Amino acid sequence: QMSKTITIASIQMFVHKNKKQNVEQVKNHLKYLSKVFPQVEMVVFPELSVSESALEPEEQAENIPGELTRLFSRLAKKHGLWLIPGSIYEKSGSKVYNTSVVFSPEGDLVGKYRKRFPWCPYEKTVPGKDPFVFTVEGLGKIGLMICYDLWFPEVARDLVDLGAEVLLVPTMTTTGDRSQEQVISQATAITQQAYVVSCNGVGFGGVGGSLIVDPDGNILQQSGGSPFVQTAIIDFERVAMMRDKGVAGISHPWKDFRQNKQTFNVYNKNSKS
Repeated sequence: QMSKTITIASIQMFVHKNKKQNVEQVKNHLKYLSKVFPQVEMVVFPELSVSESALEPEEQAENIPGELTRLFSRLAKKHGLWLIPGSIYEKSGSKVYNTSVVFSPEGDLVGKYRKRFPWCPYEKTVPGKDPFVFTVEGLGKIGLMICYDLWFPEVARDLVDLGAEVLLVPTMTTTGDRSQEQVISQATAITQQAYVVSCNGVGFGGVGGSLIVDPDGNILQQSGGSPFVQTAIIDFERVAMMRDKGVAGISHPWKDFRQNKQTFNVYNKNSKS
């Protein structure tokens, strides 16, 4: 029987101020992976890793599909891998979203996810409303969130509720709370019994400290503040087994949340003051 695994690379990329340089970086990383680690089947880049830091979001926002997504599509197809190229500013009517996109190894745009919790008051984008999960045929389901979304357990819960067994979190944390985010990444993996891949940038794109965490909360990969290519095997059977047997073999948060039907006042729109 074939094992249900996928080899993932999370690219803690050096993000330049300039979009053109960033596009080159992405291309070079993919070229390198194809040559040196052809077994990698899925690649994640940091949030806004292909952006122009001097421009306001609305000045560089583009439609999806658009010029950037066509480029990503070509790259996914050329290298034959699942590509999650961080996030881009998306223009939709008069609104601008911070949006992650997913491309299949055939180069198809599988879907997009709009960040639900922009980092206020600094991030001037409109919050998205919908969770987004995609399926890797024959393996399992993967959920997407972006950076600050991780701080809100409801976002992860929504994804896991839709069947996500892996949570990909393209991130652009340039601030001193990265160590807190590392703790939250581990906590999310434990409470949701899912893999968490938190891919932060370096340079103008963050302070690094990317993580890959397994469903028991163990850190599989961790890096400092330099450019780094993290790789790990995502084992979907392990997720199923951990959810069945429990965290540390004893606690079943994934199962118990489903079986114990609770309602929480905080989610009642009328009670939100």
